[in-house]
Amino acid sequence: MKDLYNKIDQQRRTAPFESDSEGAISYMNALAAKDPHFFCRFTADSEDRMVDMFWRDGHSFVDYQCYGDVLIFNNTYKTNVYNRPLILFVRTNNHRGSIVSGAALLSDETVETYTWLLRKFLDSMNGKCQRL
Repeated sequence: MKDLYNKIDQQRRTAPFESDSEGAISYMNALAAKDPHFFCRFTADSEDRMVDMFWRDGHSFVDYQCYGDVLIFNNTYKTNVYNRPLILFVRTNNHRGSIVSGAALLSDETVETYTWLLRKFLDSMNGKCQRL
């Protein structure tokens, strides 16, 4: 029975998508189909490979509009299987709970990449900046 489960798992992992990027885009499209306020943007290189990706859901958008005091920009550097920076935009609500307002996988830590990311974050929040 274990061999059967392993075979099914192996087919599930290899069958539907040619690449992890295709799988990610397909997953993001499925989320967008369920959530009209879902936001996802990515860049591709000259060989049409995904380079950087930013996303946030509709609930994150509403929370960001309501709780506009503090935004934490957290970078967990190269701790995933792709050896890329994972960026989380995290906020707190009135109950001191953490709320993720967006996430990104980046290719590098250049000024250009972070500029792209911050612009996409602001675009996704209709240009709303934090109060200073």
